[in-house]
Amino acid sequence: MSTNGEKKSTSPPLQCMAEVPACTLPSHGGSIALAEKVFGVPTQGWLDLSTGINPDAFPLPEVPSELWQKLPDSTLTHACIDTAAKYFGCSFRDCIVPGPGTQALIQWLPWLRSPSTTGIVGPTYTGHASAWQAAGHEVIEINDLPNWGDFATVIVTNPNNPDGRQFKAEDLASLSERQAHGGGLLVVDESFIDASPTNSVSEIAGKQGLIVLRSFGKFFGLAGLRLGFALTNAETAEMLRNVLGPWPVSGPALEIGKRAMADLSWQQNMRASLKKRSEKMREMLGMHNFESLGGTSLFLLGGHPEAHSLYRHLAKSGVLTRAFEGQPDRLRFGIPRDENDLVRTERALHQFGKKH
Repeated sequence: MSTNGEKKSTSPPLQCMAEVPACTLPSHGGSIALAEKVFGVPTQGWLDLSTGINPDAFPLPEVPSELWQKLPDSTLTHACIDTAAKYFGCSFRDCIVPGPGTQALIQWLPWLRSPSTTGIVGPTYTGHASAWQAAGHEVIEINDLPNWGDFATVIVTNPNNPDGRQFKAEDLASLSERQAHGGGLLVVDESFIDASPTNSVSEIAGKQGLIVLRSFGKFFGLAGLRLGFALTNAETAEMLRNVLGPWPVSGPALEIGKRAMADLSWQQNMRASLKKRSEKMREMLGMHNFESLGGTSLFLLGGHPEAHSLYRHLAKSGVLTRAFEGQPDRLRFGIPRDENDLVRTERALHQFGKKH
């Protein structure tokens, strides 16, 4: 049972990660099913710190029953888009396209452009490279913002996943103008920017040469709702709407998203809470010999010489983190929901230190 509760289980642990091929390392966070195949079911249930999803989710409001019973109408869709425009600070409502999660938008965007060269500032979320390669584009990983004309498309995750690296909004705006001048494109993935939106370029969305991707599920902690947004120019927005088809987002998702993005008090309090909890987590990791390699208020990246061994130890203690293929000295931690989860993580780290 994958739960944060204190539920007992008689299921024995299965084979250790050390006994299975390295390719079984998860390709993304939240792989509870894979973890249970490898490590069994923890007696205390899982504490999932493998994602950057806020564990303290926006409280689900009461949703009118008719929204479950009928297709979403244009009034509800437009109401959600209007609220999103205010939340993002975007002046052009018509440039906002809601989709069933940001991942769906990441998958579709490459097919809207002819195959060309794509520069992705990395290391970063691998889903971008996979999507653009699948659509026939030549993908090259770069380590900084490129010069104008180097690539037809440039992709930047800001703040970056997994290290939290940020680029200034003015630098991204300048690059988007240069890309547009040559018929190119800048895609800025702002999936993790909600907790600290200082460097967001959402407010200039609608211009040629720029597409901004915004996640809903991460900051609001409702990833299962499957809601995301592309902020783009009118032509690309129309193409996206056509490929997504009618009713890409459910009525309940639109309603809940609308209410959450309008709740300024919850957002303000949550930003303060996440910052406080992430600072506690960073301090605790430092006490257990982790080098701080960056992060955000939703996740932290730590360097440790025995990171993969520590990943296995933590998993066998029921604490799931995010390990990376080919980077045996790095672990990413999500932010614990409360003091109990922080203490449980600290206890597991302390046990590893005693053994080593």
